[in-house]
Amino acid sequence: MSVETGEKFTQQLEYNLANRSHTSDFDMAAETEAVLNSVGASTADSGGALSFYGKDPIVPSVVRFGAMAAVAMAAKSTMIASIWKDRTGRAQDIHVDVRKALRRFSPFIDRRWELVNGYDGGIYTEPDTPFFGTFYQTKDGKWVLPTNFYPRLHRDAGAFLGVPSTEEAVARAIKGWDGEALEEAGNAAGIVMPLGRSLDQILGMDVFQQGLRDQPLISVEKIADSDPVPFTANPQDPLSGIRALGSAHVIAGPSIGRALALHGADVLNVWAPEDWEHNVFLYTSHVGSRSAMLDIKKAEARAKFMELVAGADVFYANRRPGVLERHGLTAEELCAVRPGLVHTSIVYANETGPWSKRVGFDVSTGLTMGLFHLEGTEERPTPPPIQVVNDYVAGWLATVGILQALKRRATEGGSYKVVVSLSKVTLWLMSMGIFDKSYAQATAGSDDEHTYVDPDQFTAMTPMGLYTGVTEQVVMSDTPGSYRFVMEPRGSAEPKWL
Repeated sequence: MSVETGEKFTQQLEYNLANRSHTSDFDMAAETEAVLNSVGASTADSGGALSFYGKDPIVPSVVRFGAMAAVAMAAKSTMIASIWKDRTGRAQDIHVDVRKALRRFSPFIDRRWELVNGYDGGIYTEPDTPFFGTFYQTKDGKWVLPTNFYPRLHRDAGAFLGVPSTEEAVARAIKGWDGEALEEAGNAAGIVMPLGRSLDQILGMDVFQQGLRDQPLISVEKIADSDPVPFTANPQDPLSGIRALGSAHVIAGPSIGRALALHGADVLNVWAPEDWEHNVFLYTSHVGSRSAMLDIKKAEARAKFMELVAGADVFYANRRPGVLERHGLTAEELCAVRPGLVHTSIVYANETGPWSKRVGFDVSTGLTMGLFHLEGTEERPTPPPIQVVNDYVAGWLATVGILQALKRRATEGGSYKVVVSLSKVTLWLMSMGIFDKSYAQATAGSDDEHTYVDPDQFTAMTPMGLYTGVTEQVVMSDTPGSYRFVMEPRGSAEPKWL
């Protein structure tokens, strides 16, 4: 299957480029098995059956977004079921409706599935920003997608270009740059200025040849020895007794916390006082997590944070390059504080080597890795119909790695480092096949299996008001999951474990 590294991965991508698919057939069970095998697990570990319903294309995209979401969700759910079986002896079946999995992957885009007191979080708090969702052409005819929709990023992008924050002014400024020079200068300035490339171009570049080609889809590395930490007895949920500490924002990182909280973990995400977040992301990816605030630049708050680390089983983050190093939060440093910790990072491209210092979001990888050129043309990139690229899936894959590390820790001990790359996930998506564009447009919505159906939802009264959200869209016969804390105001929890 397509969960490969090295030359086989390259060959699969090259084959897909040269041979556009005219069939919906795709073995999601085999792909799930391949994902799990890559970390040393198997679909058989649940003790029950795994089934799927629905087929891509569900939306008129040239890639298998539904399969990507469904496979990642199935792999995550299988790991949960495996831990439950280890702890209780009880097996269970897992079923994924691919059509609903696609909704779960991008629930916020439609602005109707995730609400507080009847209102969505807004696509973005700054609706007229020129630094989100707008492609700009450079002097040499290439395209960039400045994605700087947080206050500090917006400020820095405006200062870098030296123009007012209007699309017209930004377009004029960008038209004065060659594409690669602009991308490099923008990255040096700490802003997100991705340059559009074709997949064929990326396959020949150092970022692929010296990094992404050989990087595992999910990297799980034992970095130190320590005593085994068995799961506690008599669990109410698969992850009862597990504590997860986050330093996460946007979607990919917090989605790890949501996935763990759904099945009984105590999840606490810690913000710095200067952090800021869009409501649309709070309403989607922070479901299930408690939320605390600590200024770890100050001694007292740092000591409190390290107390949390000492009591944690998992640490997860999706911060820009250098943040964890600057604050002493690397895997090696935190695992020295808490032997047996599972330290997890979601990175933009490579952890080391080419592009390891790049900043970006999931949509940035869609442009830089060639997906948007497949959706559009070689001359003009276009985002996919669902707008998003991989954020939730990256978090679910990281959760697979975390759960496998916890299983290993229970028997062999050790501290673990889990890494997932947004760029690698985008390449994995394209490795599952590239549809002929006319076939995708004609087939999406053509029958029941290809219909984009509404998601299953739930409501809960929270400290923020009446929350309406989407369920996990996976049927687990014995442990469907629920949230103890559905939606908490940011920074409202005490920084302590329950």
